[in-house]
Formats: sequence, C-alpha cells, structure tokens
Amino acid sequence: MENPRAAGPRGPHSGVPSDALKRAVPILDWLPNYQRRWLRPDLAAGLTVWALLVPEAMAYAQLAGMPPETGLYAGVGGILGYAVFGTSRQLFVGPSSALAILSATTVGAVLLGTGADSQLTSNFVFLTEALALIVGALLLAFGVMRLGFLSVFMSNAVLTGFTFGLGLTIAVGQVPKLLGLPGGHGNFFDQLGELVRHLPDTEPLTAAIGLTTLAFLLLARWRFGHRVPSALIVVAVSIGLSTALNWSSKGVAVVGEIQASLPDLDLPDIGWHDIVALLPGALGIVVIAFAEGFGPANGYARSHHYEIDADQELIGVGAANILSGAFGGFPVGGSLSRSAAADAAGAQSQGAMLVCGAITVLTIVAFTDVFEQLPQAVLGAVVIAAVWGTFHIAEMRRLWSIRRGDFLAALGALLGVCAIDILPGLGIAIAISFAMLVYRSSQPGMPLLGRVPGHRGYVSLQHEQRAVAPEGVVVLRLDAPLFFANAAAFEDRVHAVLAAPHAPRAIVFDFEGVNFIDTDGADRLRGLVTDLHAAGVDVAVSRLNLAARLTLRRAKAYDPLGSRAFFFSVDEAVNALRGDRVTGSNPVVPGPVAEPDPVAEPDTVAEPDTAPDEG
Repeated sequence: MENPRAAGPRGPHSGVPSDALKRAVPILDWLPNYQRRWLRPDLAAGLTVWALLVPEAMAYAQLAGMPPETGLYAGVGGILGYAVFGTSRQLFVGPSSALAILSATTVGAVLLGTGADSQLTSNFVFLTEALALIVGALLLAFGVMRLGFLSVFMSNAVLTGFTFGLGLTIAVGQVPKLLGLPGGHGNFFDQLGELVRHLPDTEPLTAAIGLTTLAFLLLARWRFGHRVPSALIVVAVSIGLSTALNWSSKGVAVVGEIQASLPDLDLPDIGWHDIVALLPGALGIVVIAFAEGFGPANGYARSHHYEIDADQELIGVGAANILSGAFGGFPVGGSLSRSAAADAAGAQSQGAMLVCGAITVLTIVAFTDVFEQLPQAVLGAVVIAAVWGTFHIAEMRRLWSIRRGDFLAALGALLGVCAIDILPGLGIAIAISFAMLVYRSSQPGMPLLGRVPGHRGYVSLQHEQRAVAPEGVVVLRLDAPLFFANAAAFEDRVHAVLAAPHAPRAIVFDFEGVNFIDTDGADRLRGLVTDLHAAGVDVAVSRLNLAARLTLRRAKAYDPLGSRAFFFSVDEAVNALRGDRVTGSNPVVPGPVAEPDPVAEPDTVAEPDTAPDEG
C-alpha cells in the first residue's frame, strides 16, 4: 500500500490543488500538466481563431446594437472565462450571431416597454452588459445545481428549425447593408417585404462591395473550409481599398471611430426593475447559449476520446458571460465555426484559447483604428457567411425522409421564429420539444408477444411472423414508464385486447421496459387489475424492477395483485397462469417485496441474476 506520507503533504496548505478544486476550476488541472508538444498546434489554432474572431466579433456587436469594440470585449471575456472553467479543449466561447440578435431583441423589448429610446444609448449599453451578467449568473446557478441533464430536453429537430429560422432572420437583416439600403424592422417576412420595396434604391458601389465580398467568402468556405482565414483576408483588403479610394466619401458606410482601450471592469448602473424585466429574455438566451456550446463540446470530446462535464460546462459558459458583461460586452456562447477552425488547426488544449485571447487584447490596444475604414457592407457579408451554415436544407430533407413528426416540429420552430419573433419563436421551439416528449411518452409501444418455435424468449407478434402467442394467455409488453401521460392509453390497450373475440381470460404484463411508475400509473394499474379480476381475468406481472414494485406497494396496488403475481420471467408468469409447474432455478413466487435500506436508493437494489427474455 502507498505510504501517504511518502507522497508529501496534500492538505490545504500544501500548494497542490485538491481534486475537488481541480474539478471546479479545470485550468488548475490542465495548465500544470501542459505538454510542450501541444504548444505549436495550440499557437496555430489560436492565431486561426483570432483571424475569424476579429471581423466576426465586430459584426456581431452591431447585431447586438452595440459599438464594434464591444464585440472584441465580449470575445476576450468569453474566451478567458471558458478557458479557466470549461472542460472542452476545442470549444471556443464568444460572440455568436444568434445570441447577439437575441440580446438586441431582449434589450429593445425592455426599453420599448419602458418607453425609452431603443436606439444605441448609454441605457441600451448598460442593459446589454447587465443581460450578459444575468445570463452568466443563471448559468452558474444551474451548473451548481447540477442541471446539465436538461440539455437533453431540446430535440435536435427543434433546434435545427430554430437555428434555421434564426439564420434567415439574421441574414435578411444584413442584406440592406450589402445593398446600401435602410434597415428593416419586424419579423422575417416584414423585413423581407420592406427589402423588396426598397430594392430600386440600391446603392451601386455598396452593392458591388457587399455582394463580391459575400461571394468570395462563400466560395472560399466551399473550397478551403476553415484552413484559410477568408474573413480576415476580405477585411484587410476592403480596409486597404476603402482607405486608398476614399469609399466613405462616395456613399459607402464605414464602421467609423472605434474606442482603442481596454474595457473597465465595472458593473452597469441599473435597478432591480430592469433586472426583473430582463429575466425572461435571459432565460431564453441561457438555453441557446448552453445548447450552442454543449453540442459541439460533446462532439469534440467523443472525437478526441476525453470526457466533458455537462454541469461544469454550464459553469464555464456562465463564467464566460460574466466576464463578457464585466468587460462591457454582450451575451456569448459556443461558436461552431470558430471551434471547427480550432479543431482543424489541431488545437490540443485550452491553451489555444489563451493564445487567441492574448492576441485579441493586443488588437484592442494597438490596432482598432485600422478597422475604422472597414465598409459596413463587408461586415454584413461576414455575418451572412457566418450564418450560412444554419440554413439546414439538407437536414430538413433528412428529417422528412426519416420521421415526418420531427420534420413538422422543426418546421414549426422555423416558422415561429420567422413569422412571430425570435424570443417567442424560442418559446415555441421549447414548447414543441416538450409537446413531442409528452406525446411520444403518451403513445408508447404496447405489442402483444409470442414465441418463435425452437427459440427462447418472447418477441412482438407484429414484427415476427413466425411467433406464436401462448395458448390461453395474452402477453402484453409496455415499452415505456407507466406514468400520468400514458397510463390511460395502457388501460385502453388492455381492455381492447381482452375485448377481442375468443380472447383468453389471463394476461401477463411484461414490464421489463418500465423503469419507473408514478402515482398516477400505480393508481391506474390498481384500478385496472381490480376491474380485470371482477371480470374473471387472471393477471400476472413479469420482469418489473424492484423500485417500481415498491411504488406499487406504497400505492396499495399490491392489494389486488398480491405479491404472488410477480415473476422473474415471462415464461414463469405464463406457466403460472396456465397452472403449469415451473422448473428451473427461479421460484414461481419471488416472495413479498421488502423495503430497501433507507440509505440506498431503490434503483441500486440488486435484481435476481436471471437471463432476460428476448424482445
């Protein structure tokens, strides 16, 4: 055995972070173990992401209704906060088009509700900073409460439709910049209609710059992917041409003056009523910020064979938002494009994030004046190119070909965003996700089972034509938990089966797939068994786990069933109902269910060691 004294002291004053502290602050784990061979790929990845971040961050700042430099502030805050507290080695957290426009929508709605001017004012800036802080605080709280499991409740189909609609809304809002037209207002269709009406007023030079830039960006992405920093190239070239040819004097709108200084670490001056007004929008942003980050982070973790912690991811993205708000930025989340670029460049650790953050700080301090002659049309093209990947046409076709219900859910979320607004569209997307969950849970598989001659186990009679139902007994399997959403459907299914002509007067409920039973399910089952016994139908239950049996006992569902009605296999239950003698190692009667040790969870109680039936 290892001598604990030989390893040296590891107490609170040893200078060695504890395992719990390393889990809470992951940089204390990966930074001391940083390997020299990671340095070169991390440097390359950091430079690559910086080349994407600078133009995109300034473009997204305008989407958020904020000054261009705040995009860089949000980029630095997002990167540093996540590098310290996040668990993914490839995920880059920072400004995103979706969160930028959600931020602008949320703050604009609050100002509109208070009667304040929703244009770029100090009040708007303060509220946006406060929104980032609120989002960060909520994410931190959810992480501490270990709510990372909630990530599974937004279906990919619904997220596909939501991001598709969001991308369309963002793109149609940027087209006026490409053409030199005034920006529109309202939902996607309102902006599209206004855009069509003003097309004759297109400014030729601005349109030439914007459309050429967009074509180059899309062509470069198709040909080179993220290997070439196409956004930085077009920004550099357009700044040079704009300065040399004095485009601003020829009617081309440019970025203008950018503050060249590091942000102050301070809190926005707002009141509690502003915080309460921002909360609904902040909750929506929390959902998207976490979804944007967790999905890619999980994918990269699987690809590179390491693990991430969903709860710690909430904390990492929360810290990123808190730093962004403290630096004067806006809400941030995971960036799929920048993360993909980092991964393609070979990022090995969060060190790539620190490299990118350091170079971005240098850009803020020394090079912001370079971007003052950058045409707005180029920024619009950068945004449209960035959200081009959200136009999930191929994925919508795939959903249609696999499951029409998933396609309709995606379409509903898409139309909700386009036809109503982004925040209501987000609410519709979440409502559709939960409606799909409840609907599918309320319509579980409930097949009748039989045996294939010469084979063990029971299979669905519907899916296996060779299967034969056991003589004198109906075997019905429930492929879901028995709870409030499907208990009535299960009861109806049982009555329908037994109402068939010449139906047997004995039924086995195969509950192998029932991982839990709630109070409604237990009450329904108790009433169902009572009615079946009154009608002369014998009932047995097979393969029900101990935790669910305890629920039945507490709900008094054991009274009509009795402990002798529970069996370890379908065969035993069928033979018992037919009056046959059971052979084998398992007794026909498992005996009464004892309450488990109060220290142990019911699910941890061991089940008998038997071979499960097939199907």
